[in-house]
Amino acid sequence: MYLRLTRETLLLCALTIFLIVNLIIYRSPVSDVLHSTFISTDTLSPQLSHDLQHYIPRVSSSTLQTRLKAFLHAPLLPSTEAFAQDSLECGPPSRAKKQGNPDQLKRQTLFWKGRGNFELATRRMDIISYLEAIEARASVPLVGIPGGGRGIVMTGGNSDTADRLLVTLRILRLHHKCLLPVEVFTFPGEITSASMLDELTNLNATVRELDLVKSSKNWKNFQIKADAIIYSSFEEVLYLDSDNIPLRDPTYLFDSPVYAGVGQPGVVFWPDIFKDHPRNAIWRLTGRACSQDEWTLETGQIIIRKTGNGGLNLAALHIAAHMQLERDFYFRLSEGDKDTFKYAFWVLGIPYTMSPRWLGTLGFHPTWDPNQFCGIAMLQYDLTSQPSAHPNPLFVHANLLKHRSELPSPSSNDGLGPFSSIKRMSLDIASDHRLDDARMWVHNSRGLCLDLENVADPKGAVNANRKEWMLTSTNSVIEEKFANIAGKRWADFNEMYLRYGGKYGGWE
Repeated sequence: MYLRLTRETLLLCALTIFLIVNLIIYRSPVSDVLHSTFISTDTLSPQLSHDLQHYIPRVSSSTLQTRLKAFLHAPLLPSTEAFAQDSLECGPPSRAKKQGNPDQLKRQTLFWKGRGNFELATRRMDIISYLEAIEARASVPLVGIPGGGRGIVMTGGNSDTADRLLVTLRILRLHHKCLLPVEVFTFPGEITSASMLDELTNLNATVRELDLVKSSKNWKNFQIKADAIIYSSFEEVLYLDSDNIPLRDPTYLFDSPVYAGVGQPGVVFWPDIFKDHPRNAIWRLTGRACSQDEWTLETGQIIIRKTGNGGLNLAALHIAAHMQLERDFYFRLSEGDKDTFKYAFWVLGIPYTMSPRWLGTLGFHPTWDPNQFCGIAMLQYDLTSQPSAHPNPLFVHANLLKHRSELPSPSSNDGLGPFSSIKRMSLDIASDHRLDDARMWVHNSRGLCLDLENVADPKGAVNANRKEWMLTSTNSVIEEKFANIAGKRWADFNEMYLRYGGKYGGWE
């Protein structure tokens, strides 16, 4: 009993000191040793609960302050109790397992279950302290203010991402005749090649360095994305990953009713292939009820107006930047940076818009296994497609192309090479629960591939049974030739990609 009381006292003292320090300056990330003491601590003392309930965030925007107080005051349930409640709200565990990321579930479930309320309360204070410190420094606005125009923001610096970035820029400028200004953000000292800098200048792209520390131990450094959007000179930003190729000039997106219409929040995200699992600690951290209505995010493209939601879109970007800096915690909830953007909007309780169509995948059938499909790109659609119309592709996010060791020759597949076939669902409205049986997953076939199936399809069953299912199913997988859609508008996509410097396989 003596040891237990002593431990609780020490924990209370530790958090009290933490709160005092955070009133003065944003703290450094809490050490792993200190965080390890939070794991089993689900009960907050009455005094600590009182202090958290009455804390007033030190930000000048009254609207932001109100949002942050609501976030800080949101209930915190113990892990087991929260999971039981979230499972009721999110449907049966079988559906959650089917729609969740299996690799993430395998690696992170114990981590999610182990997050105690003491730690989650501390994480909430971390976010508020980060915003308070930004306002105190006054080096960048905390809430969006008008001015700055529109433009494209990209990130990249090491040799392979810079090369891919140049391909995308050449296609935008020389093929699509896009006139939007472009800002390219890098870590300090990453782009030093005179020839590359000259070409970026000729392509009307401005290189800007962010004073962030690049981690040498991480395969990918995601933490630059939110800050790149924040520190760009534009009020309205279309963010593009370096390997994301628009199929036409994307300028029109800024005037799309889905993004810019009356009452819209001024931000659109595109869907990914999974949904957040009820076990994920993000529900407890944000105080949000579990929901399976939305997909996780695929942030190879984001369109956002910093002044949207009464200027709070910029505050949400700052929160996402904080989460990306605290990657050791948040990337175990988000699987990289991508969902930190959505989670930031959850923290503030402000709306965002999801692109209406669920993604497809673009790829090929390998010669070594013609019955298999190998998707090398996520195919995202524009914002104007009507539900009854054929989805209109806009972005070829070729994020698996660089992970391929073997690909078809450029002249194969009627000249489309690896960009030959699309797989998509016949009913692909992202909010439609008839997509609950859609499953897109990554597999290995001489490199990484995407494929798509309807898990309700009784493959391998007696032919008559499967034929009956096909006749009664409301949603099925469609495969079509990329060259044949939209009046054969993209029949020359592979030739265009190669002409502007695109490469197959690894770029390093």
